[in-house]
Amino acid sequence: MRKNEKKENGRVASFDQDIFFLILGAESRAAEIAWPKTPLCQLYDKIRLLIMSVSLSDCNDYSQARYVWGDSGDMVRVAVVGGGVNAIGSALALLQRAPECQVTVISKDFSPNTTGVYTRTCTPPLFSLSRRWSQETWDLLLGWVKAGQQKGVSLVSGACVGRSELPLEFWHKIPIGYRTLTQEECTIYGPDYCSGYSFTSIIAEPSNFLPRLMNELRDRGVVFKKQRLTSLEEAAAHADLVLNCTGLGAYDLVPDHNMYPCRGQVMRVKAPWQTTFLCDDSDENIAYILPNCESVVLGGTNQDDDWRQEIDPKDSEAIWNNCTRLVPSLKKAEIVREWAGLRPCRRKGVRLEADEVKIGSRNIPVVHNYGHGGCGVTMFWGCSKETASIAVDLIHKHFGPISKL
Repeated sequence: MRKNEKKENGRVASFDQDIFFLILGAESRAAEIAWPKTPLCQLYDKIRLLIMSVSLSDCNDYSQARYVWGDSGDMVRVAVVGGGVNAIGSALALLQRAPECQVTVISKDFSPNTTGVYTRTCTPPLFSLSRRWSQETWDLLLGWVKAGQQKGVSLVSGACVGRSELPLEFWHKIPIGYRTLTQEECTIYGPDYCSGYSFTSIIAEPSNFLPRLMNELRDRGVVFKKQRLTSLEEAAAHADLVLNCTGLGAYDLVPDHNMYPCRGQVMRVKAPWQTTFLCDDSDENIAYILPNCESVVLGGTNQDDDWRQEIDPKDSEAIWNNCTRLVPSLKKAEIVREWAGLRPCRRKGVRLEADEVKIGSRNIPVVHNYGHGGCGVTMFWGCSKETASIAVDLIHKHFGPISKL
């Protein structure tokens, strides 16, 4: 018997702290479930047993009970490839929809060693579909803030200013109190600034909240496996479904040569007096000041097709000069750390869709969720929920319907 199994009344029952099983007659499903020809199963030749798992943490009654069976005759095995916020979010969103899946998360690294773990304000990016994904993420993070349950996720107010006219952002209805600044207000930050807007947003630090989400996944039975994959087929070899959340790794694993890095370099400083964020949105300049719970992030760079993760002294000098010009008091701040990472950008935008890979005679369904650029945190929960929705549809298509009692 496998770990976490016990024998009850002549049958083997899997169990977990948050899951119980209902044993029901399901003769009408007999033809759809490939049972092994063991003596136990032969006893139920006429009346098959259907094991339905119910996650007590996700539903208060039996109406959300589900069942799925993979090609192995056991519950669907899901391989989530990637170790960043979208991989962890997708695994959690799937288990909230289909708690009976057996999930393994595979990555060469996990937090805090992934390339995208630095802080950003949650401001929606790019295009209209991302607005919905961003709204869903905002709602989740705001719930955490109100509950006071997560270090590194907090409300922060501030402004974005520019040297030319800044348009009204299409996402302006999502954050709190978005308003256009007067020219007089803009010139507070320097005589060249003539346009801007202010709002209250959410600062989210993945290095703080990802470990909690990973522990929640472990509590749900998820296995984390450190492995460097060379292809999606390698992940699919022992899975019934793959969620591909590999970011820049998709360049080789898919392969998808629309992926490219956008290098970002930042520094963290001790400046507890800086409690508001400030961004220079001028086309010719990149500067942002983001207070965290233990430091302040000064940035940054936006260098396409640059794979360097080493600190560039010229970038360090530019970041320091730009940020201290905006807020002169930062000149007395102590530099704690400098860091460079790669934003996983995609020339065709975010890829969130179903696909498949072929393993021998099997076609393994895949859901791609990558190419978020610098907005991975901003959109992660909306993208994760959509990934889970597509995954559940694929489970239905390939392994039978999702049933309700």
